[in-house]
Amino acid sequence: MCRMLLSIGNYSDLTQYMDFVYEMANDGKHAPHHDGFGYALYSKNEITIQKSIDPIKKIEKLYGSTLLAHARKKSSSTKSIINTQPFISDNISFVHNGTIKGLGKRGKSDSYYYFKLILKGFPAAIAKIREMNFTSINFMITDGNYAAAYREVRKEPGYFSLFYRYEDERFTVSTEAMGGKWFEIEDKTLVVFRNGRVKEYKANDVVPEVI
Repeated sequence: MCRMLLSIGNYSDLTQYMDFVYEMANDGKHAPHHDGFGYALYSKNEITIQKSIDPIKKIEKLYGSTLLAHARKKSSSTKSIINTQPFISDNISFVHNGTIKGLGKRGKSDSYYYFKLILKGFPAAIAKIREMNFTSINFMITDGNYAAAYREVRKEPGYFSLFYRYEDERFTVSTEAMGGKWFEIEDKTLVVFRNGRVKEYKANDVVPEVI
């Protein structure tokens, strides 16, 4: 169970978004989320990755175009850097909020293996996970140029929420809403930001291949 945020747009100071992750981790729903934190910062074709198993701290002067951040509240797997998110593959970063029972193994979390399934194919991954017992399979994913967020919840929908907004050519998704006008992502819905456009896809029975 975690707090997470993704923001993508023009190059700018993204410190306020990391500050909000800090606020959610310390004062948001089901706080505190102090079992590690991390972020991926995309800037000028470079990715900066920072992770720690310590409680989240304030980060100053975060400049870039895309930020994906995560504050962890572990449910079952060990507290370790390998289980600290975001998870990275090449230029793709990923965060998950929830528990998928039976998916974690060998000291690695369910979220780690969920990411591996997503990389192989989004529809097949969701179909497989739906056969398992989970609280939430909410995730955010980006390569620095496009972004996507998915929400599907079986327990505590008020906690496993996702909201998004698109203002001033910046798309942001968060587990809790910041200031301004936000839209709540409905259950079994994928929201994709690509080429300056936001699209929603329902995934009730047929899951779209859009990632």
